[in-house]
Amino acid sequence: MTYSIELLTRDNADRWDTFNNRSPEGTLFHSLKWKQVLEDAFHLRLKYYLILDDDDVVGISPWIEQSALNLRGLVSIPESEVNNIVLDGGFDPGRFKEILSLFAREHAFLHFNTYHPDLLDGITYSSYPGGDTGNMVINLQENPPEAIWGALSKKTVKSTLRFPKEGFELQEIDRRSDIELFYQYYEKNLLHINGDILPLSYFETLWDYFSPDHLRIVILRKGDTIAGGSTTFMDPMKKMVYFGYQALNRDLLHYTPAYYLNWELINWAWDNGYEKVSMGRQRRDPENPRFREKTKFGAEHIPIHTKLVVYSRAVSLLYRLKRKLPALS
Repeated sequence: MTYSIELLTRDNADRWDTFNNRSPEGTLFHSLKWKQVLEDAFHLRLKYYLILDDDDVVGISPWIEQSALNLRGLVSIPESEVNNIVLDGGFDPGRFKEILSLFAREHAFLHFNTYHPDLLDGITYSSYPGGDTGNMVINLQENPPEAIWGALSKKTVKSTLRFPKEGFELQEIDRRSDIELFYQYYEKNLLHINGDILPLSYFETLWDYFSPDHLRIVILRKGDTIAGGSTTFMDPMKKMVYFGYQALNRDLLHYTPAYYLNWELINWAWDNGYEKVSMGRQRRDPENPRFREKTKFGAEHIPIHTKLVVYSRAVSLLYRLKRKLPALS
């Protein structure tokens, strides 16, 4: 068994998609269509590698190339709820160091995510924690809507039911031009919480590539009054949906549209045969209101383990001096 890596090209693109589609950890965010979205929307320097055992594909790894001190490195792709290295189920974790050594030939550092902590045990290069996080996932097979609803507090139930009782309705956007209405409240919400605002063109690019089979955008409204909205990515092959970007009307006081949007998505996913709902990336922090909100709707925290592997002494020194790479800030 001899491992090697191969840069993604047009000639091997079908092998990438085949592996991604059959792997339990393969996702829409590992797809080549998602790669096109990132390239078209952000003009990124993406480098995707197939991991080979002799001639067999045993893994895929999506990256963006960045630099520190004029030394090139690879970091996880941005704006992607799932961006981990995907390896074949039979891969021996003890040989992960062999995979890492292959990237050392052309790169000074590597920042990666994995769901498998045993991959970290055999790292022989200098490495540092990369900011562990996780996915908040509802398993609808184990926790169906009826059970979730029964576990909600009376206050949450009341806040959720307030919208249909007062005449608010959910409207699915079915025209590209209507994305601007969603974006208006998305932008205001991000300004309110000092978040990073993505351009309108990004959402239009998502629409162009994924609507209607893999993208759902909804607005919660009563006439001209908008309470909020959300985006959902659908992966019918894996029977999984991903709760994406949220828009909230912060001027609509004493309302909690996030509760209704969460509940509506859970029921929509159940009615359409999906088995899991991902509520987004989140650190495990019971003091964080967003973490508590997701757990009350039945989400379980699935840890993602992150490491910064340093191949270069210069980068290692820089990291120790500044405690983080400028390229990762």
